[in-house]
Amino acid sequence: MTDLRSQLQEGLSGSYALERELGRGGMATVFLAQDLKHDRPVALKVLHPELASSLGPERFLREIKLAARLQHPHILSVHDSGVVVGRQSSVASEHPTTDDSRLTTLLWFTMPYVEGESLRERLRREGQLSIADAVRITREAALALDYAHRHGAIHRDIKPENILLADGQALVADFGIARALGAGDERLTETGLTLGTPAYMSPEQAAGDKGLDARTDIYSLGIVLYEMLAGETPFTAPTAQAMIARRMLETPRPLRELRDTVPDGVAQAGARALARSPADRFASAAEFARALDEASVRTSAPAPVAAATVATPPASRAVSVAARRRVPLALAVGFLLGLGVLFGWLRSHGGAEPTGPGTTRRLAVLPFENLGDSGDEYFADGVTDEVRGKLAGLPGLQVTARSSSNQYKKTTKSPQEIGRDLGVDYLLTGTVRWEKSDGTNHVRVSPELIQVSTGSTKWQQPFDAALTDVFQVQADMAGEVAQALDVALGTPQKTALAAKPTGNAAAYDAYLKGEAASQALGNGDPMAMRTAIGFYEQAVALDSGFVQAWVQLSRAHSLLYVNGGPDPQGGRRAREAAERAIGLAPNQPGPHLALGDYFTAVSGEQERARAAYEAGLRLAPNDAELLGASALVEVITGTWEQALEHFTRARDLDPRSMTIARRLGYTLVRLRRYPEALAESNRGLAIAPDNPALLENKAMVYLGQGDLEGARRVIREAPAGMDPTNLTAVFANYWDLYWVLPPEQQSLLLRLTPSAFPNRASWAFVLAQAYRLRGDLARTRAYADSARAAFEASLAGTPDDPQFHVLRGLALAYLGRKAEAIAEGERGVALLPIAEDTYSGPYLQHQLVRIYIEAGEPEKALDRLEPLLRMPYYLSPGWLRIDPNFDSLRKNARFEALVDKST
Repeated sequence: MTDLRSQLQEGLSGSYALERELGRGGMATVFLAQDLKHDRPVALKVLHPELASSLGPERFLREIKLAARLQHPHILSVHDSGVVVGRQSSVASEHPTTDDSRLTTLLWFTMPYVEGESLRERLRREGQLSIADAVRITREAALALDYAHRHGAIHRDIKPENILLADGQALVADFGIARALGAGDERLTETGLTLGTPAYMSPEQAAGDKGLDARTDIYSLGIVLYEMLAGETPFTAPTAQAMIARRMLETPRPLRELRDTVPDGVAQAGARALARSPADRFASAAEFARALDEASVRTSAPAPVAAATVATPPASRAVSVAARRRVPLALAVGFLLGLGVLFGWLRSHGGAEPTGPGTTRRLAVLPFENLGDSGDEYFADGVTDEVRGKLAGLPGLQVTARSSSNQYKKTTKSPQEIGRDLGVDYLLTGTVRWEKSDGTNHVRVSPELIQVSTGSTKWQQPFDAALTDVFQVQADMAGEVAQALDVALGTPQKTALAAKPTGNAAAYDAYLKGEAASQALGNGDPMAMRTAIGFYEQAVALDSGFVQAWVQLSRAHSLLYVNGGPDPQGGRRAREAAERAIGLAPNQPGPHLALGDYFTAVSGEQERARAAYEAGLRLAPNDAELLGASALVEVITGTWEQALEHFTRARDLDPRSMTIARRLGYTLVRLRRYPEALAESNRGLAIAPDNPALLENKAMVYLGQGDLEGARRVIREAPAGMDPTNLTAVFANYWDLYWVLPPEQQSLLLRLTPSAFPNRASWAFVLAQAYRLRGDLARTRAYADSARAAFEASLAGTPDDPQFHVLRGLALAYLGRKAEAIAEGERGVALLPIAEDTYSGPYLQHQLVRIYIEAGEPEKALDRLEPLLRMPYYLSPGWLRIDPNFDSLRKNARFEALVDKST
């Protein structure tokens, strides 16, 4: 055959320049190539000619096109594909021919060229990986597979060669290829080329089952996990046939026999993934990832207060699972009932605090200190939250919200300092010790009420119980406390204190693990949210009447819909869970909060969200979360003064909340109340000095006043603890402030990889804008094209998402496709006009202005720009003077009139 490289280069017709061969195998040869059209390096794979001939161009191109739609942080996406047809050399033939029987077909596709290595290369170098690295790589690959499976794609060839490691992340490669190979052409078996790799095939794949589903990939990934931990695959044999035979007949040797440091939970998850019958494996790759998450949480060390998870008891501890699950419920219920004693004392021993009708005592419940094993931390935190929630519902009390109180975990501050920080009269602290010995379990809880003005202990009472029967313990403690509650509290309050969140201890344990993973939804990270959702789902499966678990399940899905990308299935689950919670407890505030979150984040029905939040506030007028959520809806619906009132009330209840400080500061920026916005930004930064979003708020105060150097000074003087990579990515991605970055950080921006951004679409879109600012049109178009493809893939699942349409429109404008760009931008604005959403609507119209500018339509741009300066929005005359995105309008008289207006 003629030289493959020459034949391929000739057929590529100047679109790509092959630089060097990176490797070859039975399926493909890989070249490093330069994409001349987009000026970027790519990895170009060309399939083995016999395989290409059997496969056929039509099926190959169809499957590659489907694979190109998979856009996920842990999937190596496909850029391009094609067919090269050439004539086979007749030198080796005794009878040269001139007919088409000597033509050969080469099928090729390109992917981003990744600086890194394959998992196979790392295994060759290291043999075995650390447990943490093996679990992380498997988890990331499982999340990629779950995304692909939900979009109808099965990989069929998961192996270390197809998992790339770059920038600390795992990337699954070659989606679409194995699917095309497995599409049912009997001629493929005649080539002698294996569909899949014998060492990693599932039993059903090795048996030639044509009805493969997602569980075949789970099996293959289980083998990869096994190999990373054990240093070998579970079924080794001298031939492929013998290897497959062993797989059909034998059970893998347990991982802990080969490596005794592998945690039980990890080993069990791996064994389940390797079950011979698909029905015995995990139902989804996401479930596999959750199992690994849970195992990691159980075996990790205690997390710092700002971490995403809190440690749970090691799986190897000599305590039964049933006992571990009983403790949190008994501890919570028993201690909550005991609080009746405390408030009986409060009502009869007011001390120096004012008393009488209408008196409100301000209380903060600080995180209880865990005196037992470090693995017991998670349920001590859960008890604190339950206590706080119960007390917040009592009349005459103003209880500081969780996000503020929890900042004092393991604090060295004095009670007076904490009291001043939080503006409270009392602190409730406590210690928890879970003692396990001689087959018995005892929990001792020692609450202590501290009066801030004197720093003295005003009340304390230890509770010590044997937890042989959780519900008997609850009944005993309720009987002891009920007498004191009769005097101090009325019947409704007694009922509320005695109410238990669930009658199922295992469900409560799962719920607490979900709260630990998500930090009670304080951590918006999509990975943490998916982990938490798994625990919440487990909780409601164990107890379908568990209201709090339904509430958090709904809110987690809504939050994931916003931060992890719109997922229609997740959106439906958010609504179903909220409606289930309201059906169970219409007179509790939590279900209304969950339903409001759904209407705000998923369906965009802001008036219905407002009604839901108002219903919750009628039940709990001092709930900081409801106040903050209600304020956000009021911003969206344009009731700005009411929003400021609710934000201010929320701040009083949750004075250390970074989220409230950020939202209030940004609202003041949009109202162009710059001195107040600056003060709120500084207050937030005093609470969270390493938060880049608060720093961005502060920079926007200066931008609104036309002070670019002042904004850059804010960035340059960022606190030392703020990660410069994260800071750069936040400014570039949120509100498109890449142009504000000082020159040194603009250079850093161009070096960032997708791992610094929420997804590859964000990364590509940011770089397209950054190169446009520099006048590098070739790179602008290259990254804009990648962003366009990603937005189109997202629109395939959510065709009416207004932001995706507008951003796709701007990407098309950068590509010079003016008519399409304008149509997309106008469609996005029409889908969410300002009249319906005064929060996001102006931003979408702002992006349409940029599209018109790129398309050479200045008058249309100004028609859309002028209204933005008459409404609450961050653009201002001062901003227009310094924003380079408006440079092409600077000689326009209408634009100059806007700029000349007083700020």
